[in-house]
Amino acid sequence: MTLKEFFEQNGEKPIEIQDDGTIKVLEEKGPWKPECEEKYYTIYGCGSVETFKWVDCLMDDLRKEMGNVFQTKAEAERMVHRLKARKKFLDAGGHAGVPDSNPNMVHPLWIVSPTELNALTWEAVVVVPAFEIWFKCPEDCQKAIDSLSDDEKAALCWTGENE
Repeated sequence: MTLKEFFEQNGEKPIEIQDDGTIKVLEEKGPWKPECEEKYYTIYGCGSVETFKWVDCLMDDLRKEMGNVFQTKAEAERMVHRLKARKKFLDAGGHAGVPDSNPNMVHPLWIVSPTELNALTWEAVVVVPAFEIWFKCPEDCQKAIDSLSDDEKAALCWTGENE
């Protein structure tokens, strides 16, 4: 079977080609979900991290739906740090959401994106991707980047993939 035939039959599932040439379908991983009675961590509005046991109730489901269910306390605390860094970055002149002043995207806007080395870089765009922080000029981007500590920059670059 060719790869093309495989994908036609199985869809775009993640795969791994084994040493013997066979195809292994990889298990699709979704966000972590606790088992019944398993401990998880959540962030309260003030930034404190609280512990709960998963009992599959409405509150558990709502926290999960919002992305506010963490496997470890360290992961939850890291997210608090990331949210605080994002707020500081926005307070330094950044904007979030679709810009009202540029509805037809006539002028380029500037977005700041994380790099692999816990650094932030900016680039001109005509369409602002979802959840990006944008600026009206590159100087504002650099000013906001310079306002952050290295730890805050690393927090904004964190994707949750690894600790």
